[in-house]
Amino acid sequence: MSDFSPLRDIPILIGAFFVLTAAIGLVRFPDLYTRLHASSKLVTLGSAGIFLGAALELTDAAAFTRLAAVLLFHFLTTPLTAYLIAQAAYLRGLPPLLGGGGRRGIDEWGALGQAEQVAQADRDAQRAMTAEGE
Repeated sequence: MSDFSPLRDIPILIGAFFVLTAAIGLVRFPDLYTRLHASSKLVTLGSAGIFLGAALELTDAAAFTRLAAVLLFHFLTTPLTAYLIAQAAYLRGLPPLLGGGGRRGIDEWGALGQAEQVAQADRDAQRAMTAEGE
């Protein structure tokens, strides 16, 4: 006797495929930005399939509601977190790998490493204020 339930198993298998693809992307992609893209987008889709398959198997309405809330929270926070990590890395000066052959591209927005310059300006202003106070 088989325990195959298409309503439950097909979304879970599709979700597992997306999670496997994200893992391959983490290993294969060359820099932080492309790895973040693979992990955030594909893991979000994969978890949606897994949560959907689990939710369709449950008969309890309260458990289904909790799974839906977790999925909604996951959909809202994962892409935003990946964006903030990428922005922080970019402003700290981590250059993206652009173009073929592993060569570094130019900074299209002119902001690469801007956070360090702002931090240095803040330190200089702090020293000037303490020097005036003495």
